[in-house]
Amino acid sequence: MNYIREFEIAAGVPRDHVYDVTMYVLAAMLVAGFVCNYLVKPLADNWFMKPEEVAALQAKQRAAGTMTSGSFGIGKGGFDSKAALFWAFVGIPLAWGVWQTLVNAMKIF
Repeated sequence: MNYIREFEIAAGVPRDHVYDVTMYVLAAMLVAGFVCNYLVKPLADNWFMKPEEVAALQAKQRAAGTMTSGSFGIGKGGFDSKAALFWAFVGIPLAWGVWQTLVNAMKIF
């Protein structure tokens, strides 16, 4: 959006009209978002497994010895160096942003 504003200024558009095109673009994006939100529908029941299908699959896996349980996200795989690196990659900038927000908020008081 800043590039559109800068282009408008460079093109000689009066300062009180530089945001006209920007606001139209933002309004169009908002309408597109509403349309996309409207088009998202819940999944049909045929995409879900019935309880008897789940039980049959679990019985088959138990018999084959390949039974797995739960999710493979949090709590699975441990906290190794790769996980620590990714947590640092996300956590350090996040903590810095929270710190800067608090420092700037304290200036108000």
